[in-house]
Amino acid sequence: MNEQQRIGEIIKKARESAALSQGKLATLLGVQNPVIYKYENGKIKVIPFEKRVKLADILNVPLSDLLYSDEIIEKIKEELGINYLNKEYDLLDALEIELEADLKNIDSVEKLEAVKAKFEAFEKKRLELAKGVARLQVLLEEVTKKAEELKKAELIQHNN
Repeated sequence: MNEQQRIGEIIKKARESAALSQGKLATLLGVQNPVIYKYENGKIKVIPFEKRVKLADILNVPLSDLLYSDEIIEKIKEELGINYLNKEYDLLDALEIELEADLKNIDSVEKLEAVKAKFEAFEKKRLELAKGVARLQVLLEEVTKKAEELKKAELIQHNN
């Protein structure tokens, strides 16, 4: 089952559970009747996000159930702070390069003290990132466990 079919099946089950016809759902969603058929049968490659938001509201299903895998990955990255950590690592890399250049140009006690202060700031930031990565690993383990539970539940549902 591909993603279009998975999302279509969720829409269909929720529509039927809400005792809505395809026509009624189409009216509530502001689309033509055949569009609902195409959604439910995975005939449309990507349902526009705003339509999925409205579908989630109408059908009373979590929007996360109507997300495609690439959107889920982006949402997880956002929630876990992965994008933030990537930027922080980039900053740390830039600071390291700057420190290496500064070390080559030390010709006075003042410059030595400045490099020392910069190095201490670098070390503090490195330790903060190490803590962030440790928290991220715990969250990633939780997400992996949840994903495995969802896959098992989907297999059970598919076999029934």
